Amino acid sequence: MKTFKEEYETQIEPYLKQIDIFLKTKKPPYSISQTAELLHISQSEIKRIMAKENVTTIDQKTFFTIMKNGSSTVCHVFARELYCGIPKYYTAENISYIYNLDISTVLQASQQIGLNKFTPDIIKTLFHFIPIP
Repeated sequence: MKTFKEEYETQIEPYLKQIDIFLKTKKPPYSISQTAELLHISQSEIKRIMAKENVTTIDQKTFFTIMKNGSSTVCHVFARELYCGIPKYYTAENISYIYNLDISTVLQASQQIGLNKFTPDIIKTLFHFIPIP
């Protein structure tokens, strides 16, 4: 049975790590093509977001503005986490919302491991107990 942990480790986590390394090692301004590649959205989507948000150059601050408004999975996860306020402890409800998972599945997984609050370090353990079709 495939779990959300596998999906997270292949479809979300590597992209977050790439973004982190890029922002820590590259000096702004960043190109539209670099940003599009990192966020897995088109250059035209970047341009639309930049126009809508009155962004003229992409630096570390505006990169996150674009990310918050992007349409890819990694952008959605980021925007939802921001909406939750990047909590110190995550509830099943937070996790369900941030990762777009069925709440009953997340609650069931949290019961299996006997926790109702999760630190960022423990979330991947929870993901191991969340089956996906």
